[in-house]
Amino acid sequence: MKTLSLIAVAVAALAGCATAPTLANPDLDPSATEFTGWVRVSHGEFQLFQEQRDLRGMPSALRCVSGALPRDLQDTARDLSGSKVVFTGRAVAWNGRDGAQTMLHQGARISNQCRADHVIKADAVRVLR
Repeated sequence: MKTLSLIAVAVAALAGCATAPTLANPDLDPSATEFTGWVRVSHGEFQLFQEQRDLRGMPSALRCVSGALPRDLQDTARDLSGSKVVFTGRAVAWNGRDGAQTMLHQGARISNQCRADHVIKADAVRVLR
């Protein structure tokens, strides 16, 4: 019986770790269709930061929002790191994802490295500087 209790506790602990908690990004307007900031690209996903200095730090829901361009535009995105850009698209609630830890967007996979409540499904990008 003691072994069964330990197994139940272990399963409960692992289930709690399955999905990392998310936070609201104070700089994101989920109803917007354009998202401006400084971008870092990692494994096909981008992280959009409000401040250029935040590019040096770890992704965080309080500083960035994750997103992706469609798969056929991701080669373009690879060269954007460090640039100030405008993404056109829509914000989607992370809790509506289609996978356990990812969300798909036109062949691209978003893993939400920023751990924010929303991610951006971008359709286009424009470099500002």
